[in-house]
Amino acid sequence: MFTSVILGAGKSTRMKADKSKLLFNIAGKPVINHIISSLKNAKAKKNICVINKNSSGLKKLLDEQSIDYVYQNVLNGTAGAVKAALKKKTVSSNKLLILCGDIPFISSASIRKIISTLNKNDAVVGTVELESPKGYGRIIRQNNKIKSIIEEKETTLDQRQIKEVNTGVIAIHEKILRKYIFLINNNNQKKEYYLTDIIKLLIDKNHKVATFKFKNELEVTGVNSKNDLVNLEQKYLRQKAERLLKAGTFIRDPSRTDIRGNLRVSKNVEIDINCVFEDDVSIGENSTIGHNCFLNRCKIGKNVFIKPNTIIFGATIGDNCTVGPFARIRPGTKVKNSCNIGNFVEIKNSIIGDFTKINHLSYIGDATLGKNINIGAGAITCNYDGINKNKTIIKNNSFIGSGSMLVAPVIIGEGSFIAAGSTITKDTTGSGNLTIARSKQMTIRNWKTKTSKTNKKR
Repeated sequence: MFTSVILGAGKSTRMKADKSKLLFNIAGKPVINHIISSLKNAKAKKNICVINKNSSGLKKLLDEQSIDYVYQNVLNGTAGAVKAALKKKTVSSNKLLILCGDIPFISSASIRKIISTLNKNDAVVGTVELESPKGYGRIIRQNNKIKSIIEEKETTLDQRQIKEVNTGVIAIHEKILRKYIFLINNNNQKKEYYLTDIIKLLIDKNHKVATFKFKNELEVTGVNSKNDLVNLEQKYLRQKAERLLKAGTFIRDPSRTDIRGNLRVSKNVEIDINCVFEDDVSIGENSTIGHNCFLNRCKIGKNVFIKPNTIIFGATIGDNCTVGPFARIRPGTKVKNSCNIGNFVEIKNSIIGDFTKINHLSYIGDATLGKNINIGAGAITCNYDGINKNKTIIKNNSFIGSGSMLVAPVIIGEGSFIAAGSTITKDTTGSGNLTIARSKQMTIRNWKTKTSKTNKKR
């Protein structure tokens, strides 16, 4: 068990925006939300974020996530931020993990390893080796043991050649932190209180300080500008896609596949270009996702073909189905097995039974459809009366003609036939019966002549 302190009080000036950099979306959700998710998965007992008084948007998000926050009234460095956090009464953990709020892709596995390393040490410093370490504090070692951390502005020319850098991640026992943090001074070029200075203080007092070296630099790459945001997201998404490709998923182009959430894929799955996956998505065996599809919080069964330009959000698609192209499957929808959902069909909060076909230009909302039903082109369920959403039930083996309107609440009995162009307002019963509900066709002769004379008189 540990408490985290997330440093997020910076002004984010390089983002050139009127909000904190922690609020910018990356890989499907705000930067800070990625960190919070990893901390929760790593079993953090408490999470505290240090913010500045102008961070109203960040404060609102933290409230929504039930994350504690404190204000850093004077922006005088990272040690000043941690001092502000220590004033919070909820900080009462034996172990603290301090990290920057702009490293969205730190993993829960790495967090657990750092906390585990702290069990046998007084502090643990997260490090990483970079080919281009410019801008980072350098790790100074002696006999392979960490001696100190020096901010880049304070380094000598030789020290700037060091490629092992500080990540801003420090795990430390709270009692030790409280004892030494107030000994940190601001005798440096920026006149700031650097938390990293505590490492040298601990070593000078013979405390045990270890390092944890991150193998994947993306875990600790920070976001300071919109350029950083775009580049980091591209690298992260490319890495996720390539991992799936190596595991056997046929991804046509990893650079044009955005896996922004948790994508679980079975055997023999194919994913075409420009597809976006958000939140939790699972795809069953032998299924194919066509190009330009968007899948969010959904489950796709086996032997499914999702045709191009289809949106599936908060829905389940059963086995042996075809969906699209240009279909929109909305939250609360469950399409069962062997169904065909065609082009420009929209389904919302409905159950679609086995072997049912909705081929073209239809809207099905708040409905339950049984098995082996055919919905003709342009048929819709009229589910909203201006106040309430009402339910349509269509029972097994029914045929709904093209251009029909089913005005809910209504029940279409088993085996019913609805004539094309009908507006159905009452329940139908009886297998094999045909229901027609449309006005009588009329022809008004010489209509054009009559209307022309009327227009002339005007």
